[in-house]
Amino acid sequence: METHLQTLMLQPHPDTPPRAVASVLCSLSFAHDGSWVANYIVGCPPSALALPEPTDGDRVDGLWRSTCFELFVRAGERAQYREFNFASSGQWAAYDFDDYRAGMRNAPVGNPRIFTADPDQFDRSMRGRLCDMGLDPQSIDALMSAKPDLPVTPSQFALSAQLDDGPSQPGPWRLALSAIIEEKDGTKSYWALAHPPGKPDFHHPDCFALTLEAPDAA
Repeated sequence: METHLQTLMLQPHPDTPPRAVASVLCSLSFAHDGSWVANYIVGCPPSALALPEPTDGDRVDGLWRSTCFELFVRAGERAQYREFNFASSGQWAAYDFDDYRAGMRNAPVGNPRIFTADPDQFDRSMRGRLCDMGLDPQSIDALMSAKPDLPVTPSQFALSAQLDDGPSQPGPWRLALSAIIEEKDGTKSYWALAHPPGKPDFHHPDCFALTLEAPDAA
């Protein structure tokens, strides 16, 4: 089974600069069986962030109103796309769209597994998830070594979400990776791979800045 790992730095929207957040890193690993793992590391002490208390991990609308991590997936140049929302509380949401912000409905997917941890625990958990996806230790070491170092910060916040049924269509895929980060003083910053002109809009086609080919079956 072939598995891929992409690691990327998100950029803050220029109209909503952060105060305490130095960086947001996202890594995405996926395999031909439909398993996806999205990882986010925020270069900021968790004590400076507005983070909801842990819950039972229910499906909830409106998570974007506070700290929320997002993944958008489109098959090739299709108009249809799927949106995933992940919160540190364990709550989540997934929606299907027929076109840009049109035809929104709940996506028929299972609950993602969401956890948060300090960076060391995060790396150990990521290794375990890659192992569960069928990789041998040498391949895991190679993938983990490809992850770039973040700028030095006193501490960092990490969130990981594992999906057993990510994309609704076969690849190649166009992806948008994004995050809304709320700080305890009320500052909100909007992070993405790319931003369109105007206000933050993660649904905009310009945000689908990453193209991934589907992994080959073994």
